[in-house]
Amino acid sequence: MDGHVHTSGALGRSVGAIEPAREFADALMAFLSASRRTRGRLQPLFDDITVPQLVLLDAIEECGRDGVGAVAELTGLSQPTVTRSAGALVRDGLVQYNRVDGDGRRRVLELTERGSALLTAKRGVVAGHLAGAWDNLSPAEQALVVPLLLHLTDLVDKLF
Repeated sequence: MDGHVHTSGALGRSVGAIEPAREFADALMAFLSASRRTRGRLQPLFDDITVPQLVLLDAIEECGRDGVGAVAELTGLSQPTVTRSAGALVRDGLVQYNRVDGDGRRRVLELTERGSALLTAKRGVVAGHLAGAWDNLSPAEQALVVPLLLHLTDLVDKLF
């Protein structure tokens, strides 16, 4: 480091000439803050679905077969919120409830064919939008960024 104190911490903290753990914490908080802002900025890319609905579709694809509780845990939403939001996606023909064999009370969530196609298409839109960021990374950074982001995601999930 050059000893220069930067003021880019997410909570107005200085980063630069501080201990490494604090610098990491400030940088991670800045990244999380930027991520939240980016989510809102993505909405203009979609005229037929909201970003929160896309997040829910993605979670349903990943763990909907484990039930509403698993989707709630993955998204950080309450079970009533997931149930209510999934109901809207069911009405829109993007999600369906299915009963689990042997347990008539337990229902799982699955994407419909239409929901799966929509999620795939919107992932493509997001990837295209973020391609510029990818292109601005050096080959060495590209080799590191995906594993590092996945690792940081796991760390943040465990911490918060």
